Amino acid sequence: MRVGLGLALLLAALALPLRPGPLADLRFPVEWFWAVALLALARGRAFGLLAAVVLALAAAGTVLKLADWGTLAAFSRPFDPMVDRSILVAGWHLLSGTVGNAAALGALGTAFVLFFCFVGLLAYGLSGMRRLPARARRSLGAGALGGAVLATAVLALMRPGMLPVSAEFSAYAGGKLAAARQSWEAQAAFAREVAVDPLRDRPPEGLLAALEGHDVVLVFVESYGRSALENPLFAPRTLARLEVVQNELTAAGVGARSGWLRSPIAGGQSWLAHGTMLSGLLIDNQTRYESLLRSDHRSLNALFRGAGWRTVAVMPAIIMPWPEAGWFGYDEVLAAKDLDYRGLAFNWVTMPDQFTLLRIGQILQSTSQPVMVQTALISSHAPWTPIPHMIPWEDVGDGQVFDAQARSGVAPEVLWRDPERVRENYGLSIDYAMEAVGSFVQRFARESVIVVVGDHQPAELVTGPDASRDVPLHVLSSDPQILARLDDWGLTPGMVPSSDAPSLPMQAFRERFVRSMSGGGHGT
Repeated sequence: MRVGLGLALLLAALALPLRPGPLADLRFPVEWFWAVALLALARGRAFGLLAAVVLALAAAGTVLKLADWGTLAAFSRPFDPMVDRSILVAGWHLLSGTVGNAAALGALGTAFVLFFCFVGLLAYGLSGMRRLPARARRSLGAGALGGAVLATAVLALMRPGMLPVSAEFSAYAGGKLAAARQSWEAQAAFAREVAVDPLRDRPPEGLLAALEGHDVVLVFVESYGRSALENPLFAPRTLARLEVVQNELTAAGVGARSGWLRSPIAGGQSWLAHGTMLSGLLIDNQTRYESLLRSDHRSLNALFRGAGWRTVAVMPAIIMPWPEAGWFGYDEVLAAKDLDYRGLAFNWVTMPDQFTLLRIGQILQSTSQPVMVQTALISSHAPWTPIPHMIPWEDVGDGQVFDAQARSGVAPEVLWRDPERVRENYGLSIDYAMEAVGSFVQRFARESVIVVVGDHQPAELVTGPDASRDVPLHVLSSDPQILARLDDWGLTPGMVPSSDAPSLPMQAFRERFVRSMSGGGHGT
């Protein structure tokens, strides 16, 4: 019984799939036969050493695969031990913001208890092989060795999938080692990349001259991905909203060009997308982000400041000290507490987008110097409950008018029991965000140049596992000459980008936009 428990748990650990799926997709791991054969035939210290190795590999493989499950669900990518030191913090914020602190602590506590029970029972079961009679051990070893040879021959001689056996655990371990080596090499390469800046080494003439006299507002919209425009679950509502916004902007004399950018991330860690777009470098993990912040590479904000704009960050999601802001080159940072919102929070969301945009409108109206504002709208951030709705701008005040909205809707832990309702609310949140942006431009920013971009696609629960990393890009201006400078970008007139329009890597935006808006002729 004891040995049987150990062998069953070892089988479960080695057969754990790379991601959740149907039981019919499971394959019997050939490594199990080899491990059982070696353990049964080993004696003395050799057995103790081998059992420790098998236990360590099984435990490490289980942890890494479960970590992959989590990062695939939250960020649409596997876990990378080399660069994901901060993933636990980001994952905690995502989980607790979705289901609440108590439920998140309960889930993590349960996971830890179950894992340590698993490891303890596995060690207990495997160590019981010492107590088997010699004849039983020889029989077990011979049977397992025969199964190992046969299964290995099947894998070598037959086409994959003909029989339900595999060597996925070995391939997975090898893949993780190769990925770790690639991550290490990528970090070394990034140290060279960050030292090179085409806008410093080959600066354009007349830096940002085409934008002279215009305020510029860069708006990141949380979780606004390509799926919102093309997935049948969301597209009808989003496309209808974009058509309404386009008609309203046209009536207000504001033109639009739209396209796609390819975000480095999906599901979360929005600051990596912000860093990518503002630095012109691919920032797809925390290690790269921290290296960027230690460099003298200039952000897009710093370039605007050098060209005469006052740079302001309006960041309603920032509720803790933000020393990273120093690298970006802001003249002023307005975090959540600085925006003087007196209403209730919408769960994780500190304030509705309309309030954030009102504060930006007030900045634009109160300054005589051209201003470049960067903001990150967060009403479309998970858990997507409750969903705000627009009210007359003159009624916003200090935000207390939103309290009734903040009390509405179901609790996150209730919503997230129903994936269909989660998707429905996600679509509603994007609809609200784009309505708010369109109304803001009409009321406060008709003479400004507005760049609206999604930071990343939402999590796989919303999009499905095969969604691209593309996000919409909209450039809005009442000056047709500014929009004409984007003619060679492949953008689509209006608010809806063509499905076959090219997708530009997000890190390419900084240089291309600066060169397009500098000098006397059209940029390239």
